Amino acid sequence: MIIETLKLRNFRNYENLEIAFDPKLNVISGRNAQGKTNLLESIVYLSLTRSHRILNEKKLIREDMPFAEIRCTFRNGEESRELGAVIHPHGKTLLVNRYPVKKSSDFIGLLNVVIFSPDDLYLFNDMPKERRKVMNQEITKISSKYLLALNRYQNFLRERNSLLKNHSVDETYLDILDEQMAKEQLLIIEMRRSFIQRINHQITDLYHELSEDDINVNIRYKCCIDEEECTLETLQNMYRTCRSRDLENHVSTSGIHREDMIFRIDEKDLTQTASQGQKRMVMLAFKMALLKYIRSETGKSPVLLLDDVLSELDMSRQKKLLEMVNDTYQCVITATEIPEHMKNVHYKEFYIHQGRLETARR
Repeated sequence: MIIETLKLRNFRNYENLEIAFDPKLNVISGRNAQGKTNLLESIVYLSLTRSHRILNEKKLIREDMPFAEIRCTFRNGEESRELGAVIHPHGKTLLVNRYPVKKSSDFIGLLNVVIFSPDDLYLFNDMPKERRKVMNQEITKISSKYLLALNRYQNFLRERNSLLKNHSVDETYLDILDEQMAKEQLLIIEMRRSFIQRINHQITDLYHELSEDDINVNIRYKCCIDEEECTLETLQNMYRTCRSRDLENHVSTSGIHREDMIFRIDEKDLTQTASQGQKRMVMLAFKMALLKYIRSETGKSPVLLLDDVLSELDMSRQKKLLEMVNDTYQCVITATEIPEHMKNVHYKEFYIHQGRLETARR
């Protein structure tokens, strides 16, 4: 998967931008607060149909402008497509080859990207819902079935929680909702387990390759069902067991909306034992494992976005990271300073100053 061109109009601090990428390594350079991260954010938006940084999409629109527009052309082998998103005060319009699509599920995953940014390290100590969000977004990028099951489950969950808030609860209707939610959760749990297993198959080796630190890394899937075998019956039993608690608390206390994934080193919770440097290497290994996961599931290489990563790594790890990605994935890196060792590496540089593309200094 190769992004060929990107066009921005009234997006963040960009009035108009058009950029043509190299199929391998690209470096977006410039001083801080010039718009480098905004550019990567626009690419992520075309992958997820949302920003990875903010919830209020109106803030993506350039000040005093009526809308923002993102367009890109990308290539999968011989096939070329154009994706577009128009963000306006009332929502957004998504376009494939300039034709609007009605459902985001027809858009998500057409362009597959993986991004690493310094803020990703907060994920380890963040609330479980943030780790669930990562798990959901990565699986939905490769499976529309998962996205549809997740959307249906969330609709049933809202309806169930609304019902539980009533003074008098219709438990027959509650039984119906429990059955419907259990059916949707079967697929979701199966795919989450598979996702974690696939990541765990790669992450330790990738960590060793990046850091040369001899520790074992894995992720524990904290499932809502303790039993190894998840069936419709075990899920329905879960709801029966927590029925009185749910009625007392007026909220659904069990289900896939309470699950988590726990990062561990040498079988211990990473948040309790890892240094900041180890956390950075674990997150990088996780992102590299995501690249391999997406490639194995779709047969297509996703695009890797690295936001201000090189400044946080020593020279040997910088070199190792670039060696690992340069031959297989298109990569877009942001940096305030380009390391000396990259002088002999082929890359295309773009210099950003106050939201404008200027002649590269190379």
